[in-house]
Amino acid sequence: MGAHIRLQNLTKKFGETVAVNDLSLEVQKGEFLTLLGPSGCGKTTTLRMIAGFVRPDKGQIYLGERLLNDVPAHKRDVAMVFQSYALFPHMNVFNNVAYGLKLRRKKREEIRQKVQEVLKLLNMEGMERRYPHQLSGGQQQRVALARALVLEPEALLMDEPLSNLDAKLRINVRSELKELQKQLGITTIYVTHDQEEALAISDKIAVLNEGVLQQIGGPWEVYLNPANRFVADFIGTANLLKAIVRDISEDSIEIEMAGERVVVERKGYNLSLGQEVLVNIRPENLYLFQSASEVSTQNRLKGRITRHTYMGRTIQYWVQIQGGQELIVEVHAPEEVLQGEVFLGFESKHVHFISTGV
Repeated sequence: MGAHIRLQNLTKKFGETVAVNDLSLEVQKGEFLTLLGPSGCGKTTTLRMIAGFVRPDKGQIYLGERLLNDVPAHKRDVAMVFQSYALFPHMNVFNNVAYGLKLRRKKREEIRQKVQEVLKLLNMEGMERRYPHQLSGGQQQRVALARALVLEPEALLMDEPLSNLDAKLRINVRSELKELQKQLGITTIYVTHDQEEALAISDKIAVLNEGVLQQIGGPWEVYLNPANRFVADFIGTANLLKAIVRDISEDSIEIEMAGERVVVERKGYNLSLGQEVLVNIRPENLYLFQSASEVSTQNRLKGRITRHTYMGRTIQYWVQIQGGQELIVEVHAPEEVLQGEVFLGFESKHVHFISTGV
């Protein structure tokens, strides 16, 4: 079965600025794909090209077997939820949700039935007569989503729909959103610059930077095996260290970094002796010990704690190692605050190569 949404060599310029540069990707039917990247990376422009609000300079957009390039926005059978919700302030909830159906000249009874069904689905029953100013941010977000879903589109496009919510509500609503998307089985493309949000709700993540696709894969893949330095640094917190390959065996690779010899699982890496590489160790995969005898792993680095930040469930430490580089270490359920000289222990499986050519 072919992809439900397919972008082929999509390019868009605004003057001399290349917003999207030769972008190709596929979204399977019922899949939740997130476009992730910093501001100005081209993710919203891509979404608006799929919706029909922006015309690409080059490339093709397919929905199933239909080429959408010359199809007007209102005939594409896709629905978009905007960052600002774009609710009509002079219309109550019922009329906001019913607006698209009325434009399609649906019968009054059909409109009433469909609006009631989608409001029930989103736990908004009994709020039909309220106006947007009488709703919370989360409720407004649900109305915007209901207005999109009531049209029964083939695909749903969402442009940072949770960005106006406070942090705690945002976590609750994203969980509901993911559950609803799976329940409906609707193909969804979601835009965000929030890495944690992307990891939490996506089937696949497409990481963009300066209009170029950097990597596409499942949340585990892009977090644990970033394709390049940008992806490693953008998604989560990265500890990037330069190293040199000193020995290669069938199952392991020995590297030298920060004055220490470290053994790493080979995992299919294609390296050569003497090669300079870049490795990544995530903060949660480093363990702090106050003496060398306490280190329970094969690999260790010596360092000094320079500062820390207490965050309730965790403490983040900045540890300066040989050469002056600082690594970030995250300790869960802290019982005390450590200071001074420490040893960093880590397991071979948690060291990942991300250098060019690896």
